[in-house]
Amino acid sequence: MKKISVFRAIFTILATALFAAVFLLYFSADQNFRFLSAEPEQTLPEILPTLLPNDQNRIGIVAGHWGFDSGHTCAAELHSLREVDVNLRIATYLRDILTQRGYQVDLLREFDPALAGYVGIALIAIHNDSCDYINSNATGYKISSLGEVAYPTEAKNLLGCLNDRFSRVTGQPYSGNVISSDADIFYDYAAIDPYTTAAIIEPGFMNLDYRFLTEKTELIARAIADGLVCYVRGESTGKKAGQVYIQNDLPKHFFDAAPKENGKFILPGIPGITD
Repeated sequence: MKKISVFRAIFTILATALFAAVFLLYFSADQNFRFLSAEPEQTLPEILPTLLPNDQNRIGIVAGHWGFDSGHTCAAELHSLREVDVNLRIATYLRDILTQRGYQVDLLREFDPALAGYVGIALIAIHNDSCDYINSNATGYKISSLGEVAYPTEAKNLLGCLNDRFSRVTGQPYSGNVISSDADIFYDYAAIDPYTTAAIIEPGFMNLDYRFLTEKTELIARAIADGLVCYVRGESTGKKAGQVYIQNDLPKHFFDAAPKENGKFILPGIPGITD
């Protein structure tokens, strides 16, 4: 009987096992490759950063032209009214109202260095339209978005809240979203953080809305504050049946168009603010 070498037997077993392992590994890898390559290409959804808690309570207010120039300057017939004074007075009242409501507020100049990369839940720039008489329709407020709109829905919500609250509180007509007050010298609002929802408002025209702008500055500020709070809290802008709104708090003489004796004039400025 022919003897079988032990070493040859071991070698044969190992060679067979190695061949089988290579064979299985090759076809297994091939199957996995074909399986993976057959899957449809997936694109990860864009994830935008969420504002930090300390930023969700911060609101920026830009007093248009403050620290830069006078803006529109009216003729002597309109008491040489300067736009910067109107803007700053409204902005200062607005700052105080929002502060009283618990918000952290930054009152900023037209080209304030703090605007670069500014982060907050919202930012509002305040300007006003021309002193020149254009026509009988040149009255009312205008609102528009500012900066890079990273969240279109948020921008729409801010404009909706400002429009709704300003109209209800002041009774002023809406004049559109085309801002015309020296737009060429505005700060480059694309420099603020793209996730800060920003808007610009012109409460009125400095000609036909002269009395409204100079005598109702605190009311204007309250209307803007209501709009900002509406946005921050995600409140509704639809008026429900039987809803009583802040308009009931307006002075009885607010819509009285009769001229006042000696032409009441409140501007410029309020204590504590200087150019």
